[in-house]
Amino acid sequence: MWKRPSLDTKFHIDYDWWKTNGKDIRVAVRGQLCLDCQTRFPDHRNSESVDWVDPDTAEVIRTDALLQTLRNDCASKPGFIGKNNSIVTNIFRVFLLNANLPLTPDELHGQMPWVGTDAILRTLASGAVFMGLRPDYEAN
Repeated sequence: MWKRPSLDTKFHIDYDWWKTNGKDIRVAVRGQLCLDCQTRFPDHRNSESVDWVDPDTAEVIRTDALLQTLRNDCASKPGFIGKNNSIVTNIFRVFLLNANLPLTPDELHGQMPWVGTDAILRTLASGAVFMGLRPDYEAN
């Protein structure tokens, strides 16, 4: 059931949106890599899964090499989430970094303090879906 998103609505990357629209999210993830890392991955297909050790639990997790590179290398570079990016790009990157845990516009504002919560909500609730960013009705 659809309801108008509000400041209390949690959003996430809807992976089904990517499949339904015939798009490959791995292409978009590769596009978020810094230029140095993009050269390490000439395309989104020739990357393999890697073992990653969770620093908190020491659990070994099989994960996507593109996402691990983004989280471990690119995210620490200045401006990865910054004023020079579009709101949509910054929000997409926040969700890629936080394992797609649903967040409200206020929680996203905490990651992008230069953007007001109203602007974040307007962007996410405009009716058009950008990069699969949609309300997570299961979390709401």
